[in-house]
Amino acid sequence: MLRTRRVMVAIGITGLGAASWWWVRRPPVVDVEIALASVGPLRVSIEETGTTRVRAHTDVNAPVSGRWVPATVKEGDVVSTGTRLGTLYPAPLDASAREQATARVGSAGASIAEAESRRTAARTALDEARRTQVRVAALGAAGAVAPEEVERARDAVSLRESDVHAADERLRVARYDLAVARAALAGATGAAGGLTLAAPMTGTILAIAEAHERVVPSGTRLLEIGDPRDVEVLVPLLTADALRVREGASVHLTFGAAASTLEADGKDTVVGRVVRIEPSAYTRMSALGVEEQRVNVIVSVPATAVHVGDRFRADVRITVREAARALRVPASALTRRDETWTIWVVANGRVDRRPVQLGERGTDLVDVRDGLQAGDTVVLFPGDRLRPRARIRVTRTTSAPP
Repeated sequence: MLRTRRVMVAIGITGLGAASWWWVRRPPVVDVEIALASVGPLRVSIEETGTTRVRAHTDVNAPVSGRWVPATVKEGDVVSTGTRLGTLYPAPLDASAREQATARVGSAGASIAEAESRRTAARTALDEARRTQVRVAALGAAGAVAPEEVERARDAVSLRESDVHAADERLRVARYDLAVARAALAGATGAAGGLTLAAPMTGTILAIAEAHERVVPSGTRLLEIGDPRDVEVLVPLLTADALRVREGASVHLTFGAAASTLEADGKDTVVGRVVRIEPSAYTRMSALGVEEQRVNVIVSVPATAVHVGDRFRADVRITVREAARALRVPASALTRRDETWTIWVVANGRVDRRPVQLGERGTDLVDVRDGLQAGDTVVLFPGDRLRPRARIRVTRTTSAPP
């Protein structure tokens, strides 16, 4: 009996020691942040910083050398066509300069012909866009095309209307240049008095390059006039990213709450469209001193959407691909193991690593094609402390996007 009791005590002590050893050596609980894999829309976009640019604008330059006396106009003043901007008193010209003035008259006449041709082309494109809008609207009413196609056709009409307006302004400027060139030629041949320079278009004075009286050489930029209500955004994209962008792509632009019109969804953004990708790239030095090949992408902005000026900053997100239904998880859940993407999945208070196959990758979300199911719980920002079958404690749950 005594021996049996000793054996039982020994077994109890041994078990207690084993339990204590296991308790001390067991893996610690890891604090994690989790999210749910969900099915919903996914937008793949490229983010970049752009700059606004007034579409219809012109420089007022000195047609000949002479003494420039500016009028009392200031930057931001609204002027109409014919408003006096200043007076230029031409300097005496020699025979060579006189021939140059004569050549400028011929060049200005050729510019008028070119501007008229562009205006005709712009009006033809506008008529075609309006006919297309009518056809697409009829198809949209019958349910034959998506609402996005109807919206795209409507945006195309607005864009072509802006092109016609810009073409009209270019023609007006070309005619003004011809009048100035003729007046400069008259001054070069000995006509008395100064040469009055007037506004070639109705708009706002964007910049005054020569605000004080002084002698200026021929071709000196004096003022810049434009219409700040008609702006576009120039986006310098890396050429590798530009290859993924197509004309007509949707663009979300943020100018800041103080400068933009709030959309119905409450975000401080406006929606534009990619209208042109310039054919020639250029080299630009990055902030890290690395040469980059970039190309300018031009984005149209609705005329009533923003109240910004020339050369304002714009944060741009260009949509390159969209999916209506995708199995999405936050990009922060991804880890790399050798050549395979993996995700830590939570089940019954423990985690396991799963290899996954990815589809499209957005800014914050990724499309998982294989390896997960909707409703699976995944670990965000997994650290080095995670091991297969490790116990976890949830510190935060990130809500799934709509």
